[in-house]
Amino acid sequence: MNAIDPFQSLYQTSFLAGASSPEGTRSFLRSSALSEKDGEKSNSSVRDFSFRKRILSKIAFGSYRVGLENPDHRKALELALRTGFNVIDTSSNYGNGESERLIGDVLRDFAAGEKSFREGVFLVTKAGYIQGRNLQIVTELEKRNEEFPEITYYSEGCYHCIHPAFLEDQLERSLKRLGLETVDAFLLHNPEYFLMDREKHNVPREKATLQYYERIKNAFRFLESKRKEGKILYYGISSNTFPSDPEDYDATSLIRVLEIAKQVQDELGLSESGFAAIQFPANLLERGFLERKFDGKNLVEISRENGLLVLINRPLNAIASSGNIRRLSYDPNVAPDSVLETLRADLNGIYDWERNFLSVLPPGSYKYSFQSVTEPYLDQFQNQEHLNQFLERSVIPIIQQLITQVETVAGIQKRNEYIESLNGALPVLERYVLFRTIRDRKELYDKFIKFIPEYSGRNLSQSALHWLRSVLGEGVVLLGMRREEYVNDAAASFLVPAVEPEKLNAAEFP
Repeated sequence: MNAIDPFQSLYQTSFLAGASSPEGTRSFLRSSALSEKDGEKSNSSVRDFSFRKRILSKIAFGSYRVGLENPDHRKALELALRTGFNVIDTSSNYGNGESERLIGDVLRDFAAGEKSFREGVFLVTKAGYIQGRNLQIVTELEKRNEEFPEITYYSEGCYHCIHPAFLEDQLERSLKRLGLETVDAFLLHNPEYFLMDREKHNVPREKATLQYYERIKNAFRFLESKRKEGKILYYGISSNTFPSDPEDYDATSLIRVLEIAKQVQDELGLSESGFAAIQFPANLLERGFLERKFDGKNLVEISRENGLLVLINRPLNAIASSGNIRRLSYDPNVAPDSVLETLRADLNGIYDWERNFLSVLPPGSYKYSFQSVTEPYLDQFQNQEHLNQFLERSVIPIIQQLITQVETVAGIQKRNEYIESLNGALPVLERYVLFRTIRDRKELYDKFIKFIPEYSGRNLSQSALHWLRSVLGEGVVLLGMRREEYVNDAAASFLVPAVEPEKLNAAEFP
């Protein structure tokens, strides 16, 4: 595989031993900046909680779209660790593998100064998506009739698989990119893609569901073997449809998954199951996780009863009942119009540069460019999550092909030059969409403050994080922290005054 391995340059040359430990996590948080700022008698329960005797921060460094090229990403991760966020969430497909490599680099640098540092960090990664470099590998294997079994060909440029053979391949690559001997939690990443695909093909729900949970059971058997080898501590599932109505075609039933985990435990004669973590989206507007629609209980209650670690993603990117996506970010002291003018001028400059740069390619040899696939939609993105989905499903697969073409025609130096420019363009595009949507958040902000006056004076993101942590209780909110300002904003959310639970649960928003 190495001869065709597009991840080769991302692999570490050595591995950090060990994993998170009760004493290591306790020591990590005790010496963090937040702990030192608040003093020894601070209310640490606001910031952290205990899971399997490990002390974990209630906010994690989420590394979606984190990569090697942007130095801000590394600075943000380093600040997050110094601040006291000791949970890191990543995935094999984040940054096309670069997210894991960056995390591994930073962990190694910190561990060089403190040998026990690895024991203080709880690292979560995931596998299931076949995109980018993984798609290159799968395509080459298919040419040799050596493809992985049970691939779901969901759409062009986006396949999915949780077969043990693929999971083993992905786990080994993740460990090499991270430079770790063990990951603390390894999750199946959105396995419901199988159900979504079956629904598209009009397969009866009962038949698709039976196949779905059989695939999950086979994956669990494999993951138990990796626990035995010491390559993972725990495993779980990240599914966007955990909070869905149980009757939805693509719903992932936590109750059913728990039954499967118990069956695998009994089948293998284990004293305990390694199934220990679930991840799903939740925020102010998406509160299905609090609804008692799962045999009279909600997801938090079921998780607590079964000792599961709850990981919340998309805390600030909300899909309203109308279907619109809202970024839960608003500061009444910021005027977005002048910022938008500057950002649009910056984008125009990037587009001009790209047109000139792509002259290195033969005329007519490419159909799309970064400009052609983004500029027509600049004022149509509803928020950051909408943009992220568009980038992941449409822009990134096209641009990756263009990058490969540039390398083939003009060489690695030109490829790197193009990548560097694109990495600079994405934050500009992101901020443009952000400031466009800020103007639409005033109504939500005003209603939020009306329900919970204690949040007055705080920006919407800090208040939304505080609300989510409070109603979740013991669990982790995964926050994208690609810039240091996001880390500081997350830390500031711990300073929001406590709010009565009744008031938190009663608040309703449009």
